[in-house]
Amino acid sequence: MRWITGCLAAVFGFALLSAAQAETVVCAPGAMNDAMTALSGLAAHQGLPFKTIIGHSPAQARQIVEGAPCDVFISADPQWMDFLAAQDLLAKPPVTLATTHLVLFTHVGDGLVFTGRPGESLALALHMDKGDGRLAMADPDMMPAGRMAAAALVAQGSWPGLAGRLALTQNVRTVAALVQRGEVPAGIGFASDLTGAQGLRILYDFSDGGVPPVRFPMAVIKGHEGGVIAAFLRRPESRAILKANGFFGP
Repeated sequence: MRWITGCLAAVFGFALLSAAQAETVVCAPGAMNDAMTALSGLAAHQGLPFKTIIGHSPAQARQIVEGAPCDVFISADPQWMDFLAAQDLLAKPPVTLATTHLVLFTHVGDGLVFTGRPGESLALALHMDKGDGRLAMADPDMMPAGRMAAAALVAQGSWPGLAGRLALTQNVRTVAALVQRGEVPAGIGFASDLTGAQGLRILYDFSDGGVPPVRFPMAVIKGHEGGVIAAFLRRPESRAILKANGFFGP
């Protein structure tokens, strides 16, 4: 009897282990945290459970190269998808799951004006010459949103005037929080970061100045079983969740 019980326990344990190993792992950027939570809930309801690992796209891409468990990779920056493609680690060419815009945002009713004309000083627009205010943005050396913000400001001409006036964060959502709490007059981030954020308004959309939409490419990692979940994430009901979280279509 003990032998039978032991065998049943071993079989049951093996089944649980196999189920855990079979669960698809989706690596996604912090900007999509809320959307991925909602998507994983919908997927579980439809019998397609998956596990989401949220992190910085550069770090996740490097970890995938080193063999980290990831079946589907969603990047906040196409260059890190290109990085994996160059390593021949993608099962198929990536597809664009969603897009958003890079925006400058501030408090509702603050009266600030910035048109984004070439050479216009963002530092002066934010009245930094009259105080010690800073511009919040993700760290360009660590975060795709920060790299894109810095590149946009360099192209527009405001970057030199912001030296020493930046509040750099390691989380895109922290930028909006800093502005909401009044710790900084303005921040730069993704338009999707403002979904549900109270008391904030878009001061300038960098796409109006020629900055292309921010693409979030998605791909299945070669040798991994992530095709079913990747297809689920492109269904109409999934796109509706992405839209509700501030993302646009491809």
